[in-house]
This record gives sequence, structure tokens and C-alpha cells, in this order.
Amino acid sequence: MKMDRLYVLAGFLWLVAGMIFGIYLGITDQLQFANSHAHANLLGFVLSVLFGLLYRNWPALLSSRLAWPQFALFQIGALVLVAGKFDIDRGGGGALAPPGSVLVVLGTLLMFWMFSTTGAEIQTVKKRAV
Repeated sequence: MKMDRLYVLAGFLWLVAGMIFGIYLGITDQLQFANSHAHANLLGFVLSVLFGLLYRNWPALLSSRLAWPQFALFQIGALVLVAGKFDIDRGGGGALAPPGSVLVVLGTLLMFWMFSTTGAEIQTVKKRAV
């Protein structure tokens, strides 16, 4: 499966999970978890779909050896961060939040690196296609 599609599918899984979580929070009146809900939707859905669209619109990114590590790093980081945020909202220490945050930032920086270093290849591919 291509990385662009994988990222968008992961984003939709995050969205459905976040919506179900949000419905549960509303029904049970546990609004102290609203921040966890927001993190799941923003990191999981919004950034995953955005990264998927980047892969889709800049096909040179798909050929990067860093594509799979970037995906894994970001998705694992998002999951760990949201779990840590949930623990914080529950009144716990949130031990997972710091490493999750670091993984998310590293995954985002890796995407930035890939995007910025494949720019010349992208222009070449677009010129040939036209």
C-alpha cells in the first residue's frame, strides 16, 4: 500500500476513534478528558491526513527510504502521547506524554527533512510530466 493512502487511512481510524471517544465523554459527562480527545483528533486525524496529502502531492517523497520509519515514528509517538495525555487528564503523572511528544516531534522533523531535501527531485518529476 502506498504511503499516502496508508496515512489517510490511519487518519480516518484516528478520527473514528476520536469521535467515539468524544461521544462517550459527552454521554458520561467526563469532560475532563476533552484535551485528550482534542490531541487524538489533531495529531491522529489532522496531521496524519496532512502528511498523507503531502505524500500524494509530492510523489518523490514516496521513494524516500525514510518514508516507513517516518510513518512508524509519528504514529507510535501520537499513540503514546495521547495515552500520556489521557493519564494526565485522569489525574495521573502522565509518564508517557514526554516520550510521546518527543517521538511526534521527531516524526514531524523527519517529514520536514524529507520534504526539504527532495525539493529538486520533485521539480524535475513535475517538469517531465508536463
